[in-house]
Amino acid sequence: MKKRVCVFGSYKDLGKKEKEDVVGLGKLLAESGFEVISGGFGGTMEDISKGAKSGGGKTIGVTFYKGKKILLRGANKYIDEEIETENLFERITVMMKKSDAFIVLPGGTGTLLELAACLEHVNKGLAKPKPIIAFGDFWKSIAERLAGEPVLNEETRSRFNALSCRDLIAFVDTAEEAVAKIRMSV
Repeated sequence: MKKRVCVFGSYKDLGKKEKEDVVGLGKLLAESGFEVISGGFGGTMEDISKGAKSGGGKTIGVTFYKGKKILLRGANKYIDEEIETENLFERITVMMKKSDAFIVLPGGTGTLLELAACLEHVNKGLAKPKPIIAFGDFWKSIAERLAGEPVLNEETRSRFNALSCRDLIAFVDTAEEAVAKIRMSV
């Protein structure tokens, strides 16, 4: 079975350079043999999927529709497989279970919720320890606040050499760094 990387991000578009970086990240993930999971809609979710498709990869969109599907127009055109869930929490759970690693892009409250859910599950041993990688510095100030929070799960502590929850997040600036960290960990 192929390894899968879940990329959490915003429904909003980033700036031109950031958009190019996200498309490049998706392409490199696919070229490196990873399937790419995202929330399946527009913005950075579409950018990562577009990049993965251009790299010959498979894309999976885990969606949920608040209200009518017509309002969100369905998954973006780069999604190969859509997994429709009943609510936001089921969506995050499916994304976590189906992934071998996580990359967190800049985003809003939804992306923050996804990051927090991953950290909580990895920290408490509620899920198998998986790498959590933040792309850029966007989440650094939040991560720094977690420096005093101990890692509670022994397997997680030893696998990632992590004493605090801050240590569970690896920060990278390039797609190449992100893929290298994933390859070392999965």
